[in-house]
Amino acid sequence: MKSCSRKGLYLAISKLTEADHGVKAGNAASQSKREEPDPVRRPVSVTQRPLITCHRLSRENDGWDVYITDSSCCPDCGLTSNSLLCLTPPSSKLFGHFLEGIKYGIFDVQTHFYSMFKDKKVYGWYDFKTPTIVLRDLDLIKDICVKHFGNFSNRRAVVRFEPPFDENLLTIFGDHWKRVRSTVSPTFSSGRLKKMSRHIERNAKLFQRVLHQKQESNEEIELKEMMSRVTMDTIASTGFGLDVDSLNHPDNEFSKHAKAFLNPNVGLFLISYVVPFLGKILNAVGMKFISQNSSDYFKNVIEAALQERKESGNAGKLHDFLDLVINAEEKETGEADEKSKVLASLSHNEILSQALTFILAGYDTVSSVLAFTLFLLAMHPKHQRLVQEELDLKLGDSDQEDTVPDYEGVQNLLYLDQCINETMRLFPPGILLDRVCNEEITLHGVRFPKGMPVILPIYAIHRDPEIWVDPDEFKPERFSPEAKEARHQFSYFPFGQGPRNCIGMRLGQLELKIVLASMLRHFDVVPCQKTVYPIKLSQWQLAAKDGLWVKLESRTRKQQ
Repeated sequence: MKSCSRKGLYLAISKLTEADHGVKAGNAASQSKREEPDPVRRPVSVTQRPLITCHRLSRENDGWDVYITDSSCCPDCGLTSNSLLCLTPPSSKLFGHFLEGIKYGIFDVQTHFYSMFKDKKVYGWYDFKTPTIVLRDLDLIKDICVKHFGNFSNRRAVVRFEPPFDENLLTIFGDHWKRVRSTVSPTFSSGRLKKMSRHIERNAKLFQRVLHQKQESNEEIELKEMMSRVTMDTIASTGFGLDVDSLNHPDNEFSKHAKAFLNPNVGLFLISYVVPFLGKILNAVGMKFISQNSSDYFKNVIEAALQERKESGNAGKLHDFLDLVINAEEKETGEADEKSKVLASLSHNEILSQALTFILAGYDTVSSVLAFTLFLLAMHPKHQRLVQEELDLKLGDSDQEDTVPDYEGVQNLLYLDQCINETMRLFPPGILLDRVCNEEITLHGVRFPKGMPVILPIYAIHRDPEIWVDPDEFKPERFSPEAKEARHQFSYFPFGQGPRNCIGMRLGQLELKIVLASMLRHFDVVPCQKTVYPIKLSQWQLAAKDGLWVKLESRTRKQQ
């Protein structure tokens, strides 16, 4: 093999059919000599390391393996003669594998690639023009999320927020992220969640009254739409102490602008992602990723709430998210050196940014899990009965239609918790996690250069048949204490893992349990004429194509 200009490294890229997929690196080059045209040989460029795609090769091929033919030249490219990085050639040099996502949907594409390379620790795809490593190995995922978190503490800067919302936990990096995260984290302590739960309980009571009306009128309900209403009311009250009454007025201003944030200008996003310079020009002339009108609305709402608390003396008395964040006290880093002490209280823009994050992170995730859980229980009445028996046993009977459990009451609802977890396995709130390597490192024989994006394919891992028997079936028993103990810790992570996991996870779980326990205590959730099962997901978002339609029946409790 000839030498190239960079430490003599050439690659032999050989087509592997199903019959010869097990061919070793040592004879891959000789195999390629028998094929026409001659083997493709080219040096590894800086932009291609450590992933190499095969644009020049036929699109009809199912997969390509990249072999190092001279192991003495490996240090510069990050691969060894015993390691493979595989990927299917994308249909577009500009869009990478994005067009496959459009054609097949984000869920099928993720599971397809994941299953294609099931004997590999990692594989690759092109995120538009950016080579990206995707992880399969659970031990490697654990090391990246926890043990070597310092090398992968940042996320990709995909979504760009304009001031004053550009300092939120979703988009800030490094020491800035660390300081804000450590300041906001105590907001979700057990003691503070207990105080915030009164807002959830109040909204759950109001929700029960609306549901009783729908049950009495024998009305069919679409679960995602109904759960979105109660979730929006809960966000407004637990976040800002506001009563927006989405249950009765779903088109209120707060809801309208929150949905605008959650459904941004996708076209501008794609332009900014593929051609950043053009995206900046469009942004400068007034085409915003998120509408200026909605940004101004939330800026005014949050600032008005802050001002009202200062003038009325109510600061610290409402026990909502905004109250707890603005009362963040000065903290220290804990280091011995006096010069290392930092002020951990939040700036005005940081408060505005975290308030916005509270809306973005808490709305669609919680409403989707609520809707999918109730729908799956409607389709599996045996499991629904087990949940209701647990509620009767631990919460007792109640003939009052608006009775809801409190913070303490939902802490030991183990089977309900199993059903929620199984729902989030099948329909995780986030279908993937992304990280960026901010300091070069080699783990498990894989070299991660600085700046390399890394993807954790949550949806595919949650449906991996080698981890989960009958992965597409709803089986809450998978999350019994014994089953969890026997399984790899990182086979399930709907809220992420490690220091950068979802900061509001415990608040979200509390809301899920209170709302679900309230409903299932009083109602049976049953199929209706509009019910479509199995669930068919939308190509681009975690939503059912045909909706999640059910009816409610007044529940008759068995006499003890």
